[in-house]
Amino acid sequence: MKKFFRVLIFIMAFQMEVRVRASGDVMQQPTACLKSKESCTIHVTGPVFHLERGDFKMHASEDSTLMRASAQQWRLMKGTVWMEEANNVEVETVYATVKATHGQYWVLDQGDKITIRNIDAELEVTLRDGKKLEVPSGFEFWVAGFNSKNQNEYGMIRPIDMKEHLPVWNALYKGSKENFVKEVKDLKENWGDMAEKSAAVYKVTTERKLAAVAEAERKEAAKKRLDEQKRQELKSLYFQRTFER
Repeated sequence: MKKFFRVLIFIMAFQMEVRVRASGDVMQQPTACLKSKESCTIHVTGPVFHLERGDFKMHASEDSTLMRASAQQWRLMKGTVWMEEANNVEVETVYATVKATHGQYWVLDQGDKITIRNIDAELEVTLRDGKKLEVPSGFEFWVAGFNSKNQNEYGMIRPIDMKEHLPVWNALYKGSKENFVKEVKDLKENWGDMAEKSAAVYKVTTERKLAAVAEAERKEAAKKRLDEQKRQELKSLYFQRTFER
């Protein structure tokens, strides 16, 4: 497995050296709106789009569509965006809103669901139904539309699948193949033992679900007691009106 992983990194890095030389084209509405501070919609027509301004770095894949509502708020309407450096910048999607105080993360629109990957960010994810989720570094999850309970469907928070992520990362990476290989290795070292972290995440998730079930049962029991109290009050009132005239 490790040998396969090293070979995959090498292949991706080698292919990347050719691709990053091509500059991505982008359509802007209004024209040249990225130069201003007004609302701006962009559609990536080239192989990749890079936007770097000061301490802000964002990359988007071909055929992605994004809207900048303000300097601190972007909306991903289609495609893939890599927020490499975007402190306190909010990325809104149809199913969830993502924000990081620091660090990098990815948001991938896959049609019927959105996948959010946390590379090394302090990440805050708020689903459309208002539920907030904590996604540790090195983990990802998907979120989709509402179910019959008017709640977002979402998947288990799990370690990022690097076999799946490497080609996506490679396609948007701007540096040299040497730097790419180094960053991949550094990332794996920084993430550490993902199996141990997965167990910890599963434990926390399970405990929260059990706590949520217990809270729901408590509320249901309280509701039943209140309903019974009201029923007894109505029964007493009926008795008084009927027999105590």
